[in-house]
Amino acid sequence: MFKKWDIIIIAFLICLSFIPELILGVMLGKNYNGTYAEITVDGKLIKKIPLSEHRGDETIDIKTAYGYNTLEIKDQSIKVVDADCKDKICEKSGFITDPGKIIVCLPHKMMVEIKSTDIASDD
Repeated sequence: MFKKWDIIIIAFLICLSFIPELILGVMLGKNYNGTYAEITVDGKLIKKIPLSEHRGDETIDIKTAYGYNTLEIKDQSIKVVDADCKDKICEKSGFITDPGKIIVCLPHKMMVEIKSTDIASDD
């Protein structure tokens, strides 16, 4: 049967096994509480979308004198799904979720930038 020190050593090893999870969770965890997407056209703010609280799918059309872009918001991420520009590079960016990431459509002068209220900025 188990002796007193066997149980103490087993409990200690179990507790010790969680240390890497705690360290990596804190260091690599990207759980931003206040993320939002800012959509600007020609440097002017068009729309601000809170992503951290967003659930489900939503589609937004951005129509300007330069052309149109269709954005898809899926849970806490956003991407360009359609644009009438020639190169369509903005569509290839995929979903973005982390603060500091951007999608740019140069022909339409449109930019989608993820920002966070948790990170200090120079604004």
